[in-house]
Amino acid sequence: MPRVDQQGRFGKQPPGEKPYAFVPIPSGDPHRERPVGHHRYVGDLLTGRLEGTIIARSPIHVASGQIELTGRQPSLVKAHFKRNGKLTIPGSSLKGAVRSIVEAISDPPSCLRIARARFDEQPQNVRACNRKESLCVACRMFGAMGYLGQVHCHDAVLIEGSSTIIQTPSLFAPRTRERVYFEAGKVKGRKFYRHGELARGNVPLEACSVGSRFTFSVDFENLSDAQLGLLLVALGQGTPKLHPKLGGGKPACCGSVEIQVSKVATVSPQSSALDYDSVPQQIDVASFSGITRLVNQASLARLATILAYPGRGGCPTGIY
Repeated sequence: MPRVDQQGRFGKQPPGEKPYAFVPIPSGDPHRERPVGHHRYVGDLLTGRLEGTIIARSPIHVASGQIELTGRQPSLVKAHFKRNGKLTIPGSSLKGAVRSIVEAISDPPSCLRIARARFDEQPQNVRACNRKESLCVACRMFGAMGYLGQVHCHDAVLIEGSSTIIQTPSLFAPRTRERVYFEAGKVKGRKFYRHGELARGNVPLEACSVGSRFTFSVDFENLSDAQLGLLLVALGQGTPKLHPKLGGGKPACCGSVEIQVSKVATVSPQSSALDYDSVPQQIDVASFSGITRLVNQASLARLATILAYPGRGGCPTGIY
């Protein structure tokens, strides 16, 4: 059934308020550079791991692609992703959520990697990177076609909480030709969904309950101190604090999370190569979160208003 969002076609109810807003794409040169690569560790760059906890502030649903029997009503649900039978947030979901924030707040600007807009509707300065020898900061950190990237997110496994069944409204693919996506003939910016009260509907989903906690880790290789600072800000460790959204059902206010980074440790390339038992060196999270040379403060402020938690009301249950 096609989505209808024009008043008068099926009843007189006007569309509701959009549950999303845009971070404008800044002007400026993206300063594409050759990535450092993975063939060696560079002594003045940072290699290591950060660890922490993801806390569900609204139900989280990451679809597994399976339909499962519940033994109760509703009898069939769209199942949540699991690993070895445990509810899990895939590393790819976490990586995608963090990368989208990095792309929105980076300075110099990152490329517009995914866009359904026509080529002439995209700002010329941020058209997608098409050569792995010349990449924007987000593509160097998270990867591009033919290049693995310097940041690797592992699966986050549930350590506290349980599954629950929620029922959300039916959701439809966005119409990218709508006027709301454009301004002066160009795409308006990068789209982010707001937080808010969960919308109720008739589509049953298996989800992780509010308050569920997951442990996660992120490996990084050959990052500058400014790139690590950008990563930590995108993970919500900077000021203002960001609460990312991940998984499915974002228009219905699913997927709101708080990320707490408990430890960041780096390894010395020389020590890891020469010492029998190399000891990682812990670094201060707060001090690196304050390194904002690669953060566009105007974009960060705009994104912080969109991702303000707990939000300003409920998400739409009908056409918007």
